[in-house]
Amino acid sequence: MFAKRNLRAALMAPLLISLILGSVESAAASNTSASRTTIRDAVVATRVTAHQVTFKADGTAHRISTNARTVGEAMKQAQITLGPLDLVSTPLAASVKKNLEVKVTRVKVTHTVKKVKISAPIKKIKNAKMLVGKTIVKAKGAPGFKEVEAVTTFADGKVSSVDIKRSTLLTAPVTKVLVVGTRPRTVDELNWRAVANCESHGNPRSSNSKYGYYGMYQFSLTAWKTAGGTGNPMDASAAEQTMRAKRLYNIRGRGAWPVCGRLFYR
Repeated sequence: MFAKRNLRAALMAPLLISLILGSVESAAASNTSASRTTIRDAVVATRVTAHQVTFKADGTAHRISTNARTVGEAMKQAQITLGPLDLVSTPLAASVKKNLEVKVTRVKVTHTVKKVKISAPIKKIKNAKMLVGKTIVKAKGAPGFKEVEAVTTFADGKVSSVDIKRSTLLTAPVTKVLVVGTRPRTVDELNWRAVANCESHGNPRSSNSKYGYYGMYQFSLTAWKTAGGTGNPMDASAAEQTMRAKRLYNIRGRGAWPVCGRLFYR
């Protein structure tokens, strides 16, 4: 009976060994397959999570493709360094998203102390006896000065704010006093000589037949007729031309002489 048992054990041993080896090989194959699957999935996951991110800083757009999880990590990959006061449009801890754009604003702060000029105030005194346009300086006045301490903030090189910390008066300005005329000029007080010189060099016989202007004041035939004249202005005397010019001024104002009319008040 003992011999039969030994014989049975001897016959079963190879089978057991074969089964054990098969299980080991199967497990190894299974582990290898799982490992390959894990690696493949990781590669696929890496490809899927890559995003295009654009950083706009210093006048340049820096575009990168990144697998970074946060904006801060992506910014490091783009080799963009932030200053202590710089601003970022998206928080550094924010997650990276597809086609994300991040604006970096460079911020600089300066502290200055300057001497600033204060313009002299002007006081005008009206004088009804003086002609309009005439001015007399009664007191010259003088500018003042103050010392200003300011903190200026620049964003990307442009001033974004100015904070005045202190303003100290050094010298008070002195008021400038002007006497200005308010009396309108009568038609006879206008500078007719200056206008005539401008229009025709003061020549009563001046003729610009190409454009239809004649006489000292370069009347058009229509304007001459409006002022009560007959015939051609250049055939009238200088005195009549001046008289008709004054009538035309009373009707149309200085607009009748759009270029030279500015000289009426000199």
